[in-house]
Amino acid sequence: MRILGIVFLFSFLFNSCSIIDYLLESPPKSDEEKLSESISNFTTSTLFSIEYSLLKSEPRSFRNENIRVFGTVLEEFKGEFILFTDPFEDNEYGFYRVYFDNPLPKQFDIPRPFKFISRGSKISVFGKFIGLTDVKLSELESINSQSVNQNIDYSRLRRIPTFNAMLIYDHEDFQFKRPLWISSKFVDEVLER
Repeated sequence: MRILGIVFLFSFLFNSCSIIDYLLESPPKSDEEKLSESISNFTTSTLFSIEYSLLKSEPRSFRNENIRVFGTVLEEFKGEFILFTDPFEDNEYGFYRVYFDNPLPKQFDIPRPFKFISRGSKISVFGKFIGLTDVKLSELESINSQSVNQNIDYSRLRRIPTFNAMLIYDHEDFQFKRPLWISSKFVDEVLER
């Protein structure tokens, strides 16, 4: 009887330990937590202060690097936009071509967002640098050719730094806490882990 009691006590203690381990074990992360953590890791691991002239002169050195650029959206086309960086904020001016893989938030997307991205928006773009490309107006798929910004001389947009956007923030969000836009590819990669 005593032996049976001791065996029972040990089995109870052993099972209690696994119950305690189970209770103390942290639950798996939710998709939102995984995404938030990945966004934070991506923004902190991104190169911030790459000079425009350096990107143009040494594009191979930065290929597939995560880089942050900022500026004003000059023109938006299907799946891409042209970003202008202001010399008062970035020491030199230049143009960037930015590809995006899902629709940008628009003014009339109710109930979200209150912030949107369109011509004139000041934004910060976190993305992968893919090299230099030429912008040819004839190749761009604009919704309405009449809406193309007539003040831009597209013939001068040769060999400009080009990115695949991963995250886009309002330019005033200095802590990078609330992205306005997140790449579908970025989200898919996070949720597959």
